Amino acid sequence: MRGKLIIHYFVTFILACLIIFAINIVFMRENIYGAGALYNYEPEQLVTTFRNYIYLTEDNKVEVNKEGMDLLNSDNIGLQILDEDNKEVFQYEKPATAPSYYSNVSLIDMYSHKEETLFLSEKTINNKTYTYLLFLDPNKVKRITYSYDVKLIEEAHKFPLLIIINLALIIIISFLSTVRLIRPINRIINKILNLSNGNYNIGKTKQGIYYKVEKSLNNLAGRLERNEIEREKLEEMREEWISNISHDIKTPLTSIIGNAEIMADTEYEIDDEIRDKCCTTIIRKSEYIKTLVEDLNLSTRLKNNTLVLNKKKINIVSLVRHVIIDIINDEKYSDSNITFNYSNEEILLELDEGLIKRVFINLIINAFVHNSKEVKVSINIQKLDTGGVNISIEDNGKGVSEDELNNIFKRYYRGTNTSKKIEGSGLGMAIAHDIIKSHGAEIVATGKLGYGLKIEIRF
Repeated sequence: MRGKLIIHYFVTFILACLIIFAINIVFMRENIYGAGALYNYEPEQLVTTFRNYIYLTEDNKVEVNKEGMDLLNSDNIGLQILDEDNKEVFQYEKPATAPSYYSNVSLIDMYSHKEETLFLSEKTINNKTYTYLLFLDPNKVKRITYSYDVKLIEEAHKFPLLIIINLALIIIISFLSTVRLIRPINRIINKILNLSNGNYNIGKTKQGIYYKVEKSLNNLAGRLERNEIEREKLEEMREEWISNISHDIKTPLTSIIGNAEIMADTEYEIDDEIRDKCCTTIIRKSEYIKTLVEDLNLSTRLKNNTLVLNKKKINIVSLVRHVIIDIINDEKYSDSNITFNYSNEEILLELDEGLIKRVFINLIINAFVHNSKEVKVSINIQKLDTGGVNISIEDNGKGVSEDELNNIFKRYYRGTNTSKKIEGSGLGMAIAHDIIKSHGAEIVATGKLGYGLKIEIRF
């Protein structure tokens, strides 16, 4: 940008100088110099067009038509036409010094003769080239001459009018150049003010020396607008999430308090069965609240990159197998349909075992809680020829919409494609995503409404 401004000012300065110089030349020419007379016609044009008047008769003689002869007579022009051997085949009023035959040297000497004004050219007729010489009257071929007065030249720059003209030109050119520079600057300033006021519709980019600046501003406006829309959506999701979390905590707390009050009430006698039931409820609800708090803490640490990974070599096949067994052993998922396939019995990866285990628990359970009991979940681990490992968790459930697919790994997001209330923090998928990313791996989700969901992890 700096270079463009320097070039602009430099070009403007040079242009101003050239315009002022030209004005001065014209002024001095009109007021100081006197010009002589000009010639009546242009000899070069005459020589070029004269070939149109030369023709060959039926008996192969070179002649000049009437129009050409009239031209020769009107301007007192001599003519000599030579064949390919430089021998004369036609002449009209040629100078007495002109021979009937020319050598190449003599032709050049005559062409440069100071006493004559000679022009020559050629014409091809029937594959023969004829050279014609036109002898013009030197008095009719005049040059432009100039005369000047030394005193007037010495006084030229003292002319008040010339000084006024020069100053006026400098002011006009400077003003126009300034306007050309200021207009786009004002446009850029207005765009910046609009951005500061939250107006992201700042107009189209215009060509000019500030094109890249305006283009960058427009790109920035687009990003800010998209970020603002995303921020509003995230804020709505966060507020909804806070409301859900508050409810999710309040509900088990109410249950805990209620059962504790029953056990603490001395006015009522309770048997061991009721006491055990109350204790079980308190423990289960407390563990649920504990899980919520742990999710919050883990999500925050992952987001802020403050979580230290405890990596070691583990067999990913064995880890996933144990996760599946633990899920099936849970009475809520004991009837679940899970298939597990792998290319190798042992596939070693440098991983944080606890965190990776958390990933697969979240992903597998997510497939069950968002679908009917009949859903089938397929887990596949494939060791690639490139040395990498691809892991997929795929279900044949309800699938997700495009909007859900774009938000599935975002914090606070809870899927809506379910008919039942989903317990949990709403951070499970976001936590799984951040854990995988912290290991330098990739996680992607693909799916379509009515065609299930597929999560792929690539190490």
